[in-house]
Amino acid sequence: MNKKKFGMRELIILLVIVLSAYTVWPSIQVHTKKGEEKQTFLKENPKVGAKSINFGLDLAGGTAITLEIDKSNVKGDDIKDIQEQSLEIIRNRVDQYGLSEPQISPSGDDRIVVELAGVDDSTAKALVGSTAKLEFKILAEAEKFTQVVGLIDQYLTRQTTDIVADSAATDSTAKDSTVAKVDSAKDTTKALSDDELLGKAPAAEVAANDSAKDSAAVEAQPASEVGVALSAYYLSFGNGGFIAEENVEKVKKLLATDGVQKLIPRDVAFAFGSGLEPVQRDSKIKAKRLYLLKRRAEMAGDDVVDARPYRVSDGVSAGEVAVSLKFGGIGPKKFSAVTAANIGKQMAIVLDNQVISAPVIRDRIPNGEAQITGLDDMAEANRLSVVLRAGALKAPMKIIESRSVGATLGEENIVQGFGSGAIGLILCLVFMVAYYRLGGLIASFGMVINTLVTAAVMSVFNATLTLPGIAGFILVVGMSLDANVIIYERIREELKNGLTARAAVAKGYERAFGAILDSNLTTVLTGLILYKIGTGSVKGFGLTLTIGILTSLFCAITVTRSILDWKLAKRDATTLSIGGGFKAINEANLQIIPNRRRFGLISLILIVASIAFIAVKGFDFSIDFTGGQVYTVQYQDSDKHEKDLSKALSAAGISGTKVRTLGGTSANSYQISMRASDDAQFEAKMAQAFEKAGQKCEIVAKDNVGPTIGKELRFNAILSVILAWLGILIYVWFRFGKFGLGFGVAAVLGLVHDTVITLGFISAFGLSFDGALIASLLTMIGYSVNDTIVNFDRIRENTAVYGSSNFAETINKSMNQCFSRTMVTSLTTLFVCVILAVMGGSSIRDFGLVQCFGILIGTYSSVCICSPIVLWWSKRFKKGV
Repeated sequence: MNKKKFGMRELIILLVIVLSAYTVWPSIQVHTKKGEEKQTFLKENPKVGAKSINFGLDLAGGTAITLEIDKSNVKGDDIKDIQEQSLEIIRNRVDQYGLSEPQISPSGDDRIVVELAGVDDSTAKALVGSTAKLEFKILAEAEKFTQVVGLIDQYLTRQTTDIVADSAATDSTAKDSTVAKVDSAKDTTKALSDDELLGKAPAAEVAANDSAKDSAAVEAQPASEVGVALSAYYLSFGNGGFIAEENVEKVKKLLATDGVQKLIPRDVAFAFGSGLEPVQRDSKIKAKRLYLLKRRAEMAGDDVVDARPYRVSDGVSAGEVAVSLKFGGIGPKKFSAVTAANIGKQMAIVLDNQVISAPVIRDRIPNGEAQITGLDDMAEANRLSVVLRAGALKAPMKIIESRSVGATLGEENIVQGFGSGAIGLILCLVFMVAYYRLGGLIASFGMVINTLVTAAVMSVFNATLTLPGIAGFILVVGMSLDANVIIYERIREELKNGLTARAAVAKGYERAFGAILDSNLTTVLTGLILYKIGTGSVKGFGLTLTIGILTSLFCAITVTRSILDWKLAKRDATTLSIGGGFKAINEANLQIIPNRRRFGLISLILIVASIAFIAVKGFDFSIDFTGGQVYTVQYQDSDKHEKDLSKALSAAGISGTKVRTLGGTSANSYQISMRASDDAQFEAKMAQAFEKAGQKCEIVAKDNVGPTIGKELRFNAILSVILAWLGILIYVWFRFGKFGLGFGVAAVLGLVHDTVITLGFISAFGLSFDGALIASLLTMIGYSVNDTIVNFDRIRENTAVYGSSNFAETINKSMNQCFSRTMVTSLTTLFVCVILAVMGGSSIRDFGLVQCFGILIGTYSSVCICSPIVLWWSKRFKKGV
């Protein structure tokens, strides 16, 4: 870098920092507020809330919706199957919509509880409550429409005559009023002003000027009693004509009456449009269309294989949002035949008995593609495309309850978790400054920038931050510092070899780049597979990991390099303050390869012991896996009692519970989730525990819920991990040359080794196995593979220099050269995890413990297990594979 030049690199870095700060500012505005202040701010500033990072259910709570299967047309034996199918369809919708880590569980035999974070109540209801039954129907002919509406009008007007004849009112006035209404209805096709369209009565009332008082009295009565003609409600008469917004419910009730239903032929049915539309161009008045459709659907949504939202770019509809549909299988042939047979007619696209749009068929459509137009905005188009891709529910579901819920981890645990994480992070940075002096300060600054940029990217993606996401971020922090550690250790080596400071920095970055790139790309590959295949906590972890690794690459390679160049160029410096390190680890001479059999025996013992614990003791699965019971507890005061309830349950020996607040009502309510108990007196014992602890509360409800981590989630989690291992093996195979497959096999076997032993640790110490522990295991996998690839990169480099004639010695030398980096990286990451394990709340403590153990076992395997496997492979396949 030129001494006095502010170059393009520095300009890009500055722009990224400024843009990131601007992007993160809405999140700071929102999440620095709490409780009612936060809710009020979000209501007053919805645009700011839309740009902020969402916190997940475990950190901030969200919206809880209880759905119940409509059993009117369902056989009793089919309800359970429908519930299971609906669970997966709803989960698929939520995942495709982009909501991170929802809680979706069965409740009883016919209910599903859905908890979503970062989404408003109306969107949540539309997303999970709609049946998504898509049909394509032809509009009834004009003659048929006129005939059916005429019959209904005659029936309704006769009803008026009968009612008035039986009353004390004057018969002639009623007849005149009725005739006036029918006559005026025939002329509603004329252009009406906004004032006329906004009239309180239907259009027929305009002619009723001889009895204004009687008309007002009639208007105040329900339509089903006065018999207002159906045609009188049309603002523009015709099939697909408009019904004023205030009259929509009246018309729905009118059409639902038994008398009217008997008049509607079996081959047709009425259906409203899905939303409000302007009744005329430039008119401010909006109304709903009412269609008469042929009852038989020409096609169903089963043939739709893809649905994507887009914005129309040309034509009269340019700028409007729409959804493109693509048919698969025999769908294109069917659609082609339907369109060919109905040229010139309107075909209604019907979703859940509401007409989304009704375009005119101009010609045969042979390519199996269609468009849904008439949507309000891109958000609606996105939601519609999601539910169409995910498929229709097997039976209609009613939303019987919707309310806000508190954080699943509990407020106290969250405060303790963030506090302890911050302390661990500060200790980590202090250690870096103490160990690497100026270099450590630069690395710490780079990590802060990395945090800022990661948060900005997550804001852009509208990501949801959860505990597994935080786990991924901890791994990102460790790897961000690890990249700088690799660089600084390389610079130290070059300085020892006699290079000047500026030359050592250039050479250090050059030689460290390969190791940083390989380790980060394998981790990115892992993150992408976890995000694409996984669901729930696995998906959230993969997203955070992928974003964080990419941003850490940018910060390690550009930000810290720019600062170092500026420092060295400022005064033509010939020295660099990056510390001397500890002699014990800098000059380590560990006999790893000579003692490989001993390390192998230790690992064998640990694996056997782990399998034994898992087989005999098993796992302490949480309610996330097993399902259980949910109690609702209510207080009469307005104080917070989340902490009090947790203490009362703990004092009574009731473990494995989750306590959180419940909103949506005026009552001060809390939800307690726990595994099912066989004790018939359990509820009474829990009430006694509350009474003993001085808690003046009442248990007002109890529900049985199924697992939120079901069979498919478990299968997807395992599948994503296996595919990640396979991806690592293939990448390393092709990247590491002659013995590439050996390096890949060693890396994967090391991951299997670490996973089995960590699972044994979880079983042996009886740690609660929940979604957070899955995140811990994934973090361990990511950390272990990163450490292993860095070591392998040094082996590859040294082999190129010294040859493979004495491969065992080369491997041992490489491990010792990397040992200081390995120890420093492990220590910096452990600082955060140890503080989480010691100071974190009860829900986070187990998470921190597993993180600590995973880092230790991952470090051990990358040094003592994986490298001997590479040596074994080289001897077994001397020519390489």
